Amino acid sequence: MAYDEEEALPYATVGTDEAKRMIDNGTRVIDVRQPQEWNMGHIAQAQLVPIDGIYAFGNALKQLNLSPDEDVIFVCASGQRSASASEIALVTGLKKVYNLANGMNGWVNRRYPVER
Repeated sequence: MAYDEEEALPYATVGTDEAKRMIDNGTRVIDVRQPQEWNMGHIAQAQLVPIDGIYAFGNALKQLNLSPDEDVIFVCASGQRSASASEIALVTGLKKVYNLANGMNGWVNRRYPVER
């Protein structure tokens, strides 16, 4: 039996244009980068929750009291840290988790607005 890596991911990966549409419709965005990265530019609706280790990040997520059925998009610079964040989010009980493919790099390349 062939192993399909795409099917193994427990969260969805969302492209920049789709993420923009979701965010415009009120989907929550959590930026997992470090404060210095955040200060260089972030999605206006995003909330900063740096990923500083699995347990600290999981606890920080739990303190947000997100609804398990709420759509949540995780973003970092390129999509790697947000992939880890997405997996941790599922463990904390969130069910509708999205990882922004290409992260802020993709967002900026599309010339979507950023706040500083």
